[in-house]
Amino acid sequence: MIIFNQPLQQSFCGMLALTACALSSRVEASVTAQAANPIARIARIFNPQLVKVEDRVAWLDTQLSSYSQRSEHPLKVGLGYRGCRSAPGAADPAITLDLGASVPINAIYLVPAQREFLEDCGIFPKRFTLEISNQADFTPRTILCSSGKFPLPPPQGTPVAFKANDSARYVRLTVLEGHNKGNYDLFGLSEFVVISRDQPVSFGAAVSTVGNLDVPGIWYPSALTDGRMPLGIWQNASKPNVETGDTVEVSSRDDTTCWTVQLDAAASLERIVLFPHQVNRSFEASVFPEALSIRLEQENGGVGETVCEWVNPLPGASQLTPLVIPLGGKSGKILRITATRPWLMGDCKIHALSEIEIWSGGRNLAKGLPVIRERAGQSSAITCLTNGYCSEKEIIPVGVWLHQLNDRGRIENELTWLRAEHRQLASRSELNASWGSAVILGLTFLIPVFIVERRRLMSTNQLDQIRTRIASDLHDDIGSNLGSISLIARTARKDLVRLHGPEEIADDLGEVEVIARESSLAMRDIVWLLERRQDSVGDLVQRMRETANRLLREIHFTLDCESNRATAKLSLDAKRHLFLFYKEAIHNVLKHSHADRVSIRLWDEDDKLALEILDNGIGLPMSTGERPAAVNKLQDRARVLDGLLQIASSKETGTRIRLFVKRSHLNTHPSLS
Repeated sequence: MIIFNQPLQQSFCGMLALTACALSSRVEASVTAQAANPIARIARIFNPQLVKVEDRVAWLDTQLSSYSQRSEHPLKVGLGYRGCRSAPGAADPAITLDLGASVPINAIYLVPAQREFLEDCGIFPKRFTLEISNQADFTPRTILCSSGKFPLPPPQGTPVAFKANDSARYVRLTVLEGHNKGNYDLFGLSEFVVISRDQPVSFGAAVSTVGNLDVPGIWYPSALTDGRMPLGIWQNASKPNVETGDTVEVSSRDDTTCWTVQLDAAASLERIVLFPHQVNRSFEASVFPEALSIRLEQENGGVGETVCEWVNPLPGASQLTPLVIPLGGKSGKILRITATRPWLMGDCKIHALSEIEIWSGGRNLAKGLPVIRERAGQSSAITCLTNGYCSEKEIIPVGVWLHQLNDRGRIENELTWLRAEHRQLASRSELNASWGSAVILGLTFLIPVFIVERRRLMSTNQLDQIRTRIASDLHDDIGSNLGSISLIARTARKDLVRLHGPEEIADDLGEVEVIARESSLAMRDIVWLLERRQDSVGDLVQRMRETANRLLREIHFTLDCESNRATAKLSLDAKRHLFLFYKEAIHNVLKHSHADRVSIRLWDEDDKLALEILDNGIGLPMSTGERPAAVNKLQDRARVLDGLLQIASSKETGTRIRLFVKRSHLNTHPSLS
């Protein structure tokens, strides 16, 4: 046994190891960073759907780790079979396998033809019918699949499986729709595999077709049952082995090497399978003799026959698939495999095999038996050719291998969908967790503010309740007492007049009545000023109208509100000072003007509220300092409101009082008291 081009091989292996370590480090770093991210942890705590998807992804990844790898190795010869419908209305193209006898069928696998590139959808048939029967004319028949009117999705290089639970001799695939390629409705397959008890019964089966599109040596019917597929070797990657097969270097192209396997007893043999020797850790190169002669004998040295003379149809091309040699039930006890032409690697001439299998009755009779290798008159016994391993990996039954590849394709499709969903769920959950954390953090600071504000509002509400209670007490108790005083004074005055009593006492009682009545009215105004619910400009106007009706009973008056902001709110102090200013102005009209007509108007002046009281009286009395003596209180009120007061008074035109107050001062003003 030799090792080829060891420095190059070690360099290539080192590159692979470094790449694997780098990828592993990246994955571990990503997982560690994700696990250490506190937002991601919070997101997973509160999103059970995300956890469910992650658990499903982890479980599927575990399943994939135990399945065979799908490696597409392009074939250069014997690619498979192509069929077509050459013209509209022509007969449906079909493939029929004759298994030679009725056998129990467990599954059928249609292996797609190799693709030109990874994104190529291939030429797997879109619509077809798959059926089995024991009669060549398929009467009766069992339909395993009928795709109907809807095309099937492309398999993307994965074997397509069909379950069966019946015995049959014939299997037929009728293609209803292929791919539009120019003038042809084309389809193609690499292998048509029928499985019975995990073993292929279709290798070497007779194939009849309708609608061939053959290319000699490339596309032809018998390539469907030769066991050669572009999916690699039937191996399980999870069980490596250190024994890689048998490799012999020869000095001449005419030198031969013979491997002999002697069975325990003669048996009816179904097939021989020879596995190529793969170059260590390389999946794109293998070593296999360029020509082989296979002879089957009954006894050692006895009469035998040559059952196969195989020559590489493409000299120099690597064999990346096992070589299956159907024997069709031929009997024998001794198998001799002779390499008659070496495989060339540079200046090296090599004969090599990795595993020899001899099948009969669903069993590999060669497994565990010694193999005698003869070369240049020397012989030696070796066991690495019958240990169940192809190079470094365990060989598994074809049916199990195809089933794992089919499951792998299904799981990979599900993982593609799940990972996209996982990214969306993780992104959405982490965003929600970030917002939730921000809200919780914000609430941590806002809760004390809320408590302080709530206490302030409670205090305000308590003050409002106290104010309402005081107003109610004033209205009910003091107002009631003043009303009683006014009533008693009026009654006493009437009695004095009726009894012709002293007029001075009657006048005093009349004055008491007036004072009591005015005090009662003033008390009502105070109660209204304390009322918080009536605090808009419109409420003020309504109160001004009621006051004018009461005070100006003998004078014709008009009151107009032209403001567009009648619903604007007034602060308690602003309402009080504005109303008292108005009452003071009305009292001045009553006391000094001797007017018989008064006009009251409110309107908007830019950002101010304007109030005007205009009468046609004799004007206000003037003091020595040429200032109306009656307007002192008006000026005080205007100063508190931070307003502009304008007074024009004369005996000829009467008196006009105007007050302008900014809206901002009517809402809240710190100086109002």
